[in-house]
Amino acid sequence: MNLRQLRSISTILQQGSFAAAGDRIGLSHSAISVQMQQLENSLGIDLFDRSHRPVTLTVEGARIASIASEVLDKLETMKQVASGGETLDSIAIGFIPTTVQNLLPRVLEALRLEFPALQVRVKSGLSGELAAAVSRRELDYALLTTPVVEIPELDITAIAAEPFYVIAPVDRGEITADDELLRSMPYIAFSRRTWVGQHIAARLQQRGIHIRESIEIDSLEAIENLVARGFGVAIVPRRLHAAIDSKNIVHIPFGRPVDTRQLALVQPVSRPKTRLDLAIKKIFTDLPDRL
Repeated sequence: MNLRQLRSISTILQQGSFAAAGDRIGLSHSAISVQMQQLENSLGIDLFDRSHRPVTLTVEGARIASIASEVLDKLETMKQVASGGETLDSIAIGFIPTTVQNLLPRVLEALRLEFPALQVRVKSGLSGELAAAVSRRELDYALLTTPVVEIPELDITAIAAEPFYVIAPVDRGEITADDELLRSMPYIAFSRRTWVGQHIAARLQQRGIHIRESIEIDSLEAIENLVARGFGVAIVPRRLHAAIDSKNIVHIPFGRPVDTRQLALVQPVSRPKTRLDLAIKKIFTDLPDRL
């Protein structure tokens, strides 16, 4: 077993195939294949399922590849400590679309003040997509809706709880019960492709609230605009630092106690705890109080 083999299997996990891994680290498909055969021989187990094409990692192989990534991260940290530099030149952060408008600028501003030379790459995507990208180490961090199931590859830090509200046009202001308000007009649903949409749908089912669904989209801004124009009612989280349109929309807490969406910062579980990492965690955990 050697570092070249560990780097190769780690890259296979990230890239998904021998060919893509070879392109990433500058080796031929055959060279990668020979390295993996040698690694299997040294460990005494099959790391890949070769019964079909393309070849895929077995469960044990994926775990070995994840451990290999951790080992390589630790070695990189040792080099950084030895050279006296523990920060990175660039990082990649993911944000779910519902946080881009109000939270992304605050995070970028705080990073620019503390690390002026740091290059920050930003990707917007759904929670599931971003969590998978962090697991594959394509992203260093991501701000997303807290996963409903445990993801062992991710270190999860709670950021904020955003209360859910039923929103409706102002002419429905005389209705004070959330379930009655939901049944009073066609329902505009937040997409079930998102973890938030799935959470809301589950809560409605648990409470036995049957509604007339008319529209399903994945933009909170669009949903709020449609509600304000009288096209229906919806359930949305009260987003951190977002202004409330109280002139055109009425808001009623959803549930008693009010249901919430949990926001979390996720990163690879084995990511080295550098000064940059600690600073980023503080920036995100301070978001509820950051003006």
